[in-house]
Amino acid sequence: MKKKLLGIVASLAFAFSLSACSSKDTEIKRAEDWKEMYPDVYATYQANADMSETKYGGSVPVDYLEENPNLKEFYEGYGFSKQYDRARGHTYALEDVLNTKRPKAGASCLACKTADFVVALEKDGVDVNSMDFDEFVDSKPDMSTISCYDCHMNDVPNIQVTRQHTKNAIEKGEMPSTTKVETLACAQCHVEYYLDNETKEVIMPTKYGVETDDMLNYYDEIEFKDWEHPQTGASLLKAQHPEFETFHGSAHEAAGLTCIDCHMPEVEAEDGSMVKSHHWTSPLKNKETLENTCTACHKDKDADQLIAWVEEVQGGVFDRTNEVSDKLKAYIDELAVHIEKGDLSEEDKAKLQDIHRKAQFKWDFVFVENGEGFHSSKKAHKNLDEAEELVDEGMEILNKYK
Repeated sequence: MKKKLLGIVASLAFAFSLSACSSKDTEIKRAEDWKEMYPDVYATYQANADMSETKYGGSVPVDYLEENPNLKEFYEGYGFSKQYDRARGHTYALEDVLNTKRPKAGASCLACKTADFVVALEKDGVDVNSMDFDEFVDSKPDMSTISCYDCHMNDVPNIQVTRQHTKNAIEKGEMPSTTKVETLACAQCHVEYYLDNETKEVIMPTKYGVETDDMLNYYDEIEFKDWEHPQTGASLLKAQHPEFETFHGSAHEAAGLTCIDCHMPEVEAEDGSMVKSHHWTSPLKNKETLENTCTACHKDKDADQLIAWVEEVQGGVFDRTNEVSDKLKAYIDELAVHIEKGDLSEEDKAKLQDIHRKAQFKWDFVFVENGEGFHSSKKAHKNLDEAEELVDEGMEILNKYK
């Protein structure tokens, strides 16, 4: 069901009016430009260069294709089969997209990697999206990675939504009306999206809602596919990083929390004052900051107990993801055999390809989500269970041909 805007239009109208003029009329202030005014906050931002890991996640580079061999078959025929590494963190975002071996559809691949693209898009319009990626990069040799402008523009400390695809979704009433701006600032990049085949514009598939079935309904309606699988002929979709959609409706959101409550805790500065940390990472990496976030509500657990509890939740999602991954691969292998034989009825073939499309999207939605299942383990398990049910349904059809 299409959501009503209600209060978020009023709360964001001023921010939108700012973004309509200020990015055209002013230069982007980089993180370094705020260092003197906010030295302690700047110091926490610099910590994003740290690469460390938790039991089930982190920012240490990992070759997902080597760690998860099934991915090579899942993404066969698409860019992610060429290179797929774990993200190193916000301050490496621009560097990593510039150096990836994956082909780039257009300049819009920079949409969430640098504010320089945001400003260019607003200044020069939608055609910026389809510019040649390398041509755009060459025209802006001083581009900077994610920093202050992306959430504040040049109006620190006010929080603003700067990404056009998120503004469009909000203006069309496609974002849940209860979403606070502190979450929207993160959601503008931590979402599922696709690139329009013609314009290469970044679009959120949220016309009918933010659940996987809602998105699949939308993608089916517009007959969208990211690519066609070379073995099964299925029209496939590549999920991105749906942290917002997973967090929406979770127990923590229902309790009134936003992204920054857990990922931007108060930390002590050198002078003893408390400042908002701009080291955007897992709370599990630092027991001291963990006690400034989780233990405020979970008073019955100390930091070690909280970490053990979170890892138990994440471990359940991790194990289930691997189980369904193996079943999905077996299904793709079996379907591919019959596609090559050509022994399927047209009706069954279409049904089986659709099962591949939907099951892989639901599985991928969980696999690529950066909370490792903790943003909503209930939703993660639901999507994995539904992916498995689809695979089982497909296997029953294929069994008729043995």
